[in-house]
Order: sequence, then C-alpha cells, then structure tokens
Amino acid sequence: MPRNCVAALLASACLICTLQLARADDDVTPADAARMQKSGEIISEEDLLKRVHSEFPGKVVETELERKGGRYIYEVEVVSEKGVKRELQFDAKTGELLDTAEDEDDEDGDDN
Repeated sequence: MPRNCVAALLASACLICTLQLARADDDVTPADAARMQKSGEIISEEDLLKRVHSEFPGKVVETELERKGGRYIYEVEVVSEKGVKRELQFDAKTGELLDTAEDEDDEDGDDN
C-alpha cells in the first residue's frame, strides 16, 4: 500500500477518535438511561429525586443525565419557595452529591 494511502488512513482514524472523544461528554438518551438503571450501572432517577426532595425543599424544574469526564452525572435544578434556583450534581452510580451552586436571580434575569 502506498505511503500516502497509509498516512490518509491514519489521519482519518485519528479524526474519528477525536470526534468520538468530543462527543463523549454529552446528554444520555432516555433509552440508554433506562438500560443503565435496569442493569444497576446507575441509580434510578426516582431514587435520586426522593433524596433531592428530602434534602433540598422546593420544586424540581429540570433533571438531566450526562456523561462528563468518563462518569455519569445527574444534574438537577431545584427552585426553593423563595425563588432561589440551585443546581445540584450527583454521581449517577453512587448518588454522591458532587457539587451545588445557587443563583438568586430570576430566570429572566431581573429581580422582580
């Protein structure tokens, strides 16, 4: 096989690997989430939300399952009765709380 063909094949393989790695930190499809919950690879969203409701009073407005840095993370947004929005991050395998951040502004950016 000519050298320029080998070089082109190697370049293509590197590009494909790079694209796959760039895509790795992404939202998980509902079908994949259901499969991982059923297999025990991650905790169920239901169990996670029970914990969230008991530890962080308020209304859950969003829940996402994402893959970040090789691990699955549940991101949960809770709005308290006072309107304080809090984003929580949990390890999807263990349920460990990894991070929490508060935002006291309204969603539209004003304080009314």
